[in-house]
Amino acid sequence: MFSFISLKTYSFVYFLHFIAVTTMAILTNVTVDDSGIDPITGQWIIYSNGVWNQGPCPSCAAQPDKAHMYNMTWHDGSVRVSNATGPVIATFSFNGSAIYIFCAIALVKYWGISNMTFSIDGEVVGSYERNIDGTAYEYEYNVLVYSNTTLSPRPHQFTLQNGDFGYSGSMSFTIFDYLIYS
Repeated sequence: MFSFISLKTYSFVYFLHFIAVTTMAILTNVTVDDSGIDPITGQWIIYSNGVWNQGPCPSCAAQPDKAHMYNMTWHDGSVRVSNATGPVIATFSFNGSAIYIFCAIALVKYWGISNMTFSIDGEVVGSYERNIDGTAYEYEYNVLVYSNTTLSPRPHQFTLQNGDFGYSGSMSFTIFDYLIYS
């Protein structure tokens, strides 16, 4: 009888442990600002291959209202495909199963289009293109330009590329604000 109680007690303790571990595995959203670091892992967003301006910046062309930007900052980049030496890229490594990318969109025709290509683990997984037809210096804020909720739960590398290098002559302008992953 003692071994039966021990087995029963062991099974109950194992069950409680399983419930506790399962409960701790609930997905958590992590917000990473364009100028900050991942508050969980310390991972930075890496900006490369071209000119990224960190706003607010008095001499920058983009002047969105910082009160509408996450943590009052942004990174903007422009590229004219016909004379660019390469794409303007932002890369971020994360461990999760979903990612959401938020930008501000400049509604000024002078800046051409907003054209972005998104890759995960080296494979193109989406794009965003918006022709800009406004004439005033206006912006749309917190625009979800890409989301993916079907990733396998493991480490990933996300890349945002500004400009479509298969389309010549067009200028593309991106104002990256923040991302969320889980």
